[in-house]
Amino acid sequence: MIFKIDRDVWPVYHYHPEFDILLSLKDHRGRFLSGDHVGALERGTLIMNGPNIPHALHSGRPDEEEWDRPSLAVIQFSEASLGEDFLQRHEMKPVREFLHAARYGFEFFGKTRDRAAELILAMRDQDEFERSLQLLRLLRLMGESEEKRVLASPAYSPSLRDRDISRLDGVIRFLHESKNHEVRLEEVAKVAGLAPKSFCRFFRANTGKTLIQYVNELRVGEACRLLLETGEPVTDIAFRVGFNNLSNFNRRFRELKGVSPREFRARGDIDPSRQQEPLPEAQVFG
Repeated sequence: MIFKIDRDVWPVYHYHPEFDILLSLKDHRGRFLSGDHVGALERGTLIMNGPNIPHALHSGRPDEEEWDRPSLAVIQFSEASLGEDFLQRHEMKPVREFLHAARYGFEFFGKTRDRAAELILAMRDQDEFERSLQLLRLLRLMGESEEKRVLASPAYSPSLRDRDISRLDGVIRFLHESKNHEVRLEEVAKVAGLAPKSFCRFFRANTGKTLIQYVNELRVGEACRLLLETGEPVTDIAFRVGFNNLSNFNRRFRELKGVSPREFRARGDIDPSRQQEPLPEAQVFG
């Protein structure tokens, strides 16, 4: 098992055979990718990536270079590191079943997130033995919780060839940088080094989404931030995030968020699953 506090996020799209538990310690106002799922990366975001599920974190803010305010708490482990014989013990059945369910990843909310954050940050002052026990407590908490949602879909089946992962990483970076402007299929396909039709098949197979679906999710996520943080008119925000007409923006926003942009702003994105107490301040340690 590896536990560490990272000073920055991981924008490179990558995968590995271990589980990841990631706790965001800053309000990055960004997005995270886990398989074919795109979610908000904020202060307190808590996710668990499954083995060999490609993932990346993209901050919506420039690097603040505040080395005393780290970005992530990270736990990385495998079933082998816990002890496969140990996991087969009767009393470990709940943990064993949770790890099987977690192969597609989870995001956690509410009281579960709050308690999990306490357990994770307490690891800073623990030795390796205590951290191993703490991980078991954490996994039991996560497994018993109903305050979670699955990330990657069961049908998600990415290519894990290094060339494809590198190609997709370049495309995702390009889309994050270009999401507020017109995104042309031919241009994105060129970034990938593929013909447009081949790129469409490649992108759908590795993200579970069409290019338009993916870009719309990025744009709506950016619009949510602007709706909550600024007083800009909805029409101005629609054009600012890359939509070319208001009706299309409203339609896509409602499809993804279940409410109109104006309703979203009026309610302040009040969602009981996201009403959370502030995280304890985390400091970089040795």
